[in-house]
Amino acid sequence: MFSYPVSADFHTDARPAAVWAAFEAVERWPEILPNLIAARIDPPGPLKTGAVIRSIAGEEIMPLDIDYRVTLAEAPHRLTLEVDADDWRGRTDYTFAADKGGSRVTVVSTMEVTGKLLKLQMLVAGRRMTEQRASALRARTRALLTLAERLAEEA
Repeated sequence: MFSYPVSADFHTDARPAAVWAAFEAVERWPEILPNLIAARIDPPGPLKTGAVIRSIAGEEIMPLDIDYRVTLAEAPHRLTLEVDADDWRGRTDYTFAADKGGSRVTVVSTMEVTGKLLKLQMLVAGRRMTEQRASALRARTRALLTLAERLAEEA
């Protein structure tokens, strides 16, 4: 099995509770994530272990359904999401800590490649694909932190 980790650290002026609120405001994610068409928590309610974030990404003419299982939810400090796809499994761990009047956010994401074709692609272009994942992870987290700052202002 091939494993490809990426990680990043962030700071935001929003406190951990506001950061958690942004991650929990799943239905608002399309406001800040340009390729996301819709998202919801199933069952409806707060983020909790066992819940599933159901999302539809891509273009409306060819959408892609992605389900994120919440495998750890310790509001407002830790969140783990997992994805099982045909050729890969993903796990993303988020840690939110109070820091200088705001929050420090640490994200660690691992992709385990299980499909033969994707393994071959990763052997050929793994570094570039991992860099793309890291870039997407940073962009997605920055967008969620922007939402956290909006939510803090709205409160």
